[in-house]
Amino acid sequence: MLLELGTRGDRIRHEVEQASLHFLNGYPQIIQRIGDDKPVGWEWRLAAELLRYLTTPQIKRYNNLVAGHYFRAHPRVKAEDFMGWLSERTHVMSKLTGPLVHLYERLTLSFGNHGEPGNAEEIHDVCKLLSDMIAEMINHEEVLRFTFIPEEGEELRTLLIDAIGGNLESLVQVPEALDAAVALIGTDHGGTAEEPHIVKWIVPFELPPDFGSRFEAAIQRYGQAVDI
Repeated sequence: MLLELGTRGDRIRHEVEQASLHFLNGYPQIIQRIGDDKPVGWEWRLAAELLRYLTTPQIKRYNNLVAGHYFRAHPRVKAEDFMGWLSERTHVMSKLTGPLVHLYERLTLSFGNHGEPGNAEEIHDVCKLLSDMIAEMINHEEVLRFTFIPEEGEELRTLLIDAIGGNLESLVQVPEALDAAVALIGTDHGGTAEEPHIVKWIVPFELPPDFGSRFEAAIQRYGQAVDI
């Protein structure tokens, strides 16, 4: 016997809403349930679970990379091509950091204004983009570690290694910060309808100390070593 609950209109509305969340198909059940049920604070819950699911494999890959547990071959860089390779790597670094601020701004906006629902599809899209950006950062770190370069360029390569990747740990702490925000729901957090409690989360993303001056000094030593 099949027991159906709710009116036909209720069932139709439920089916339409489920169809509108097609982009969550294939994700773990907890993610689909959040999108379907939309509990209090569902926007933060959805972003936390999506980011956790999407970035966990990437962070495992990065940890294995740092530990030296795998290898991927990259083309050898000849001495005459090294400065071009170095310029390409620094260009990639600048392009990887640029979109992050905009992505976190989009994520914040996707949660909706105070008292208004968020946009589930936008939350999903931004989380995917953040995961893709983290994957590209790890790809960059692989190129730095696995490319065979001239001996004179080792100091410069060493400076670049983890200049970007060292920030990944702070990037993937966002789900925990969102979990903490959800935990405030229903508690006496001091906020009111007139003066709501504002949750702030700063994602630090920095180059190593004195990176610029150290890099310039290493460039000069490289030039002296190869008589540039």
